[in-house]
Amino acid sequence: MSRERIETDQAFFAERNARRAAGGRRSLGRARALAPHLGVDFDDWRAHPERVVTVVGSKGKGTAATFASAALAAAGLRVGTLTSPGLRSNRERIRVDGAAISRRDYEALVAEVAAIAVRMAEQLPDDGYLSPSGLFTLSALRHFAGRGCDVVVLEAGMGGASDEVALVSPGVVAVTGVLAEHLGLLGESVAAIAREKAGVITNATRDVVVADQDDPAAAAAIAAAAAAHGCRHHRAAVADTAGAARAAAAQAAPGLGSGNARLGMAAATLLLDLAGRPAPPTDALEAAVRSVRLPGRLSRHRRGDQDWIIDCATNPAAIATAVAHTTATVGPPTSVLTFVPRHRDPAPLLDALRGQPVVPVPAAGPSRVGPGRGTALRLEAVDLDALGPRVLALGPVYFAGELLATLGVDCERSFSVAPRR
Repeated sequence: MSRERIETDQAFFAERNARRAAGGRRSLGRARALAPHLGVDFDDWRAHPERVVTVVGSKGKGTAATFASAALAAAGLRVGTLTSPGLRSNRERIRVDGAAISRRDYEALVAEVAAIAVRMAEQLPDDGYLSPSGLFTLSALRHFAGRGCDVVVLEAGMGGASDEVALVSPGVVAVTGVLAEHLGLLGESVAAIAREKAGVITNATRDVVVADQDDPAAAAAIAAAAAAHGCRHHRAAVADTAGAARAAAAQAAPGLGSGNARLGMAAATLLLDLAGRPAPPTDALEAAVRSVRLPGRLSRHRRGDQDWIIDCATNPAAIATAVAHTTATVGPPTSVLTFVPRHRDPAPLLDALRGQPVVPVPAAGPSRVGPGRGTALRLEAVDLDALGPRVLALGPVYFAGELLATLGVDCERSFSVAPRR
């Protein structure tokens, strides 16, 4: 386990752990009631939807959020970005202008929020628990206000209407592809899941920009939600950006990520238009986009004489893309290092890797890396030196995070911005 993943935020999981065991459910009402005690004014956010982009979907949300943030920063705005989960650190979930919150500021922020949540617990609605992701959301909004952010980009977690980001009214909603993940939790069909994710759209929302959807019913559900709130509905391919920035995005986010990068930039363009602000200068936008770094998303790294490609691919389409990308950039992989959590059916993933030199990483039993961080794994059981010169590593985010820590990859900055005048 990476030492950097041992955070000071475990207090954020305490109420959930205590109340869920007794049948409690996630309560947005408790989060809404706690907000003013943290200096978070949802009414003010609701009055200024031109300051908010919210990103929902099944895959690629972090990529879309990062590129939206980079484009907004290129326009001269100070941008707060909330994403999840972190790779090497939960500090990566809260960024200003692409830089993760410092360890000192993070520890102070978590301590303040946790103390206020405990102090106010008895005065909040008794209808469930404060979710960890909700406390991260409230913490991020508190931090963004303190840092004087002009706009924020908020990535939803698993859902949409059921996620605390739904408490913030966005001017623009970006929807990545919706897949048949979390069936039974978010809905009984892809269309139902799409409706749940589109639940972040409010009457304050003016634009909804949508990636191409594999499921026509999901696309129809999102379009219907936009229409019900009187929003303009855009396909990302139509609301696209200039060619130079598009080419830079394809380099920074190869494979399936390029579409989500364009989605994020389209969302930023729409928000700037909504706010009556000019588009960023072409050279500034191109520079910001070229500076984007997405560790764990087909990212390439060196380890001695080895070339590594690390990707958080967990479905057959993403795995096939990762294999093709690796072969095209460094050559056919000599090893495909994989980790499949115990709760996931390995058959579809292994079928997608049929004929590849798969090296599985064993799980360390039912224990967990930490609250909400997935099944523990035994990376030390694999001889990394024996994997050959070209290694493709595929698995969930926390697996990628362990590898990035092992390789010493810096995950602190997701993009860079030119100094403001």
